Amino acid sequence: MPGFETIIKSLVATVSERIRYLEEMGREFSSFSAFRRADHKTMAAIERDLEVAIEACIDIGKIIISEKGLRPPESMRDVCQVLYENNFIDKKTLKNLEGMVGLRNILVHLYEKIDAEIIYGVLKRHLKDFNRYLKQILQKLNI
Repeated sequence: MPGFETIIKSLVATVSERIRYLEEMGREFSSFSAFRRADHKTMAAIERDLEVAIEACIDIGKIIISEKGLRPPESMRDVCQVLYENNFIDKKTLKNLEGMVGLRNILVHLYEKIDAEIIYGVLKRHLKDFNRYLKQILQKLNI
């Protein structure tokens, strides 16, 4: 079985790759109205890449919590709180990560209620939040 650092690096690579794809797709849309006209395949790819990136971020947190023997989280959102309590992420990243978890839950469980404006906002303004999270985690782990 791969070691802790290998698993973390693999998940970081997954997040980074998906964010790169999302950045590329985001550049295709100059406005929200252009985004709303995107075809189904493009929208499905965007939603799936967001879901995978968020899930990998949560998995990174769960693995750290387990490896470091931290308080077991009571929910996915609590994974964020445990990381914050143990100085893996700062307050701003905590709030961003909690928002990501909420978006993940919508993407996975409430697919008929996905708000295109939220997805567009993430594409245009919040992809950097993923990189901020990864940077803080990697710095804390000295990886």
